[in-house]
Amino acid sequence: MPLLPVARSVPEIEGQLGRLWAKAEAARARTEAALAAAGEPSDAGGNHVAARTSVLNLVVLAGDEPTAERCAETIAATAHRHPSRSLILSAVDPDGPAGFEARIEGFSLAAAGGRGTAGAETIRIAARGETGMHLASIIVPLLVHDLPVALWWPMDPAFGSHRAERLLPIADRLIVDGSAWSGSGLDILAQMARAAEERRLVVADWALLRQARWREAVASVYDLPDLRPHLGAVRRIEVEYATDRPGDPAGDTNVVRPLYHVAWLASRLGMTVVSPLRREDDGRRVATLRQAGHDVEVILRPAVSDLGPGSTVGVEIASRLRGAELIGRVSAGDRSVEVSILDNGRERVRRSYLGPRLTDVDLLGRAVEEGAPDPVAVQALAAAYRLLGVDWGSHKGTDRHRRDYD
Repeated sequence: MPLLPVARSVPEIEGQLGRLWAKAEAARARTEAALAAAGEPSDAGGNHVAARTSVLNLVVLAGDEPTAERCAETIAATAHRHPSRSLILSAVDPDGPAGFEARIEGFSLAAAGGRGTAGAETIRIAARGETGMHLASIIVPLLVHDLPVALWWPMDPAFGSHRAERLLPIADRLIVDGSAWSGSGLDILAQMARAAEERRLVVADWALLRQARWREAVASVYDLPDLRPHLGAVRRIEVEYATDRPGDPAGDTNVVRPLYHVAWLASRLGMTVVSPLRREDDGRRVATLRQAGHDVEVILRPAVSDLGPGSTVGVEIASRLRGAELIGRVSAGDRSVEVSILDNGRERVRRSYLGPRLTDVDLLGRAVEEGAPDPVAVQALAAAYRLLGVDWGSHKGTDRHRRDYD
């Protein structure tokens, strides 16, 4: 791959972008002329050279160069569906002299049906020294006006930092991966609750998007008509999650995904929080919900597993109705989801569904493709915040119950 020219100022970046697309336009004009001279339709064979067709601005706060490289590869793989102007920012030599180096790449991809092409552009910016503290001054002039702005923060988002204060106001959508956050992830989740409400941000959390196959499987527990009444009689929700240390003694395994399972169920089944999540001496995290006049016990239980720390091992939902006890259990592998149902101790149902894990390319595509917020995700996030004791929706992100989550 040839080396891309380097720009060291915003005007230089804009100049290179102009020259890049001027060449594309000239090449397209030559193609059109050649096709016309041959008496062929101008779109025959999908021979158009790409013009700018961005549908959004995607700003990536990559942090370091390896993360920037991974993000660039993911963006390139989604560009045929969502061509964007992508700004990928990383920090190098933070103690060095101020400045930055940018490399610009434009590329074309075949559109659906092979008729024409779509164009996208990626600007890789490595900021040095003090410049890394003032990224907004680089980003804002490079945004395509009148297009939405998605801010992808693949590492721990520094909510409350100077950088967040400058960048969150320009974003329409925040893309994060709560399952990749340091520690338990719960402190950052609580901070995101406040930032999302204060900024009226749409949040797309990969940790929640990954659970689509789990949600479908859990819902299938109650698809038999005589079992549906148990939806209003849940007594216990238990989520087992992977850790590499028995009992998770330090409490530093990320539990964002396990929490989201509970939050989704609570939001779908009309449950309210009686007692927010707290950590017990044995490593479990527990909470109490309320549903239709009865309490629901919540347990997040660590278990030593070969799965990555924080991955969901299994979800169990127990209900009791007119003396009958129903227990639904769900587990998942790389490509399938397993469901079993115990009715008064007797196995009544066992099913296996094809449901492969979503890749980063799948997740980024889903995170940017919806223009409006997903109501189910919004309600699940709100329930997760309440489980942490964040008084969502009435105090502009303040905490009613501030506690040590870890």
